[in-house]
Amino acid sequence: MKLRSITFRCTVTQLNRLQQAMQEEYSDTRTSILSTALEEFLDYVERSEMRRLNLFDLVQHVDGLGDGVRFSDQA
Repeated sequence: MKLRSITFRCTVTQLNRLQQAMQEEYSDTRTSILSTALEEFLDYVERSEMRRLNLFDLVQHVDGLGDGVRFSDQA
């Protein structure tokens, strides 16, 4: 597999959550945290019941899970 770099900008809230996750997970790099999060998200959306949802329905579904910060408010 050929690896490629991806650069993105994030809000202060996202950066704070990323730094908190790095401290809690004892991770040395943002890349490892983001790679793990992306893998877990892709595993989640590949489930058969999630594959049927469009993007808006998927966001609404994720917002309905648990009592955390709404997915739509995290970006």
